[in-house]
Amino acid sequence: MNDVIGIAWFKDEPTYRKALAIFTDSENMPATYEDWKALVGRQCEEIKGGGNIAIRADIDPETFTDWCNRSGFKADSQGRMAFVNHVELEHRKTGKGTVIE
Repeated sequence: MNDVIGIAWFKDEPTYRKALAIFTDSENMPATYEDWKALVGRQCEEIKGGGNIAIRADIDPETFTDWCNRSGFKADSQGRMAFVNHVELEHRKTGKGTVIE
């Protein structure tokens, strides 16, 4: 059985910039949206190359902050990972979500 592996996803450059502004550890993120896209592209190839399924965990800065507050996380790497895990679990339960082709 293929594993479902979530990827924190930003739909465009303005969203990425807004997300960096709310992350408490933005210094650990790629400096630009283009750098992030290149990194994610490599990660997706590795995931798919291993026979697994990559799924988008769309991070919207406003709703992500709300989700973190409700779920007891900060807007940092742990919060992002918890959110990605949440999206993975929902995909396993319902089959809903955006698979990265």
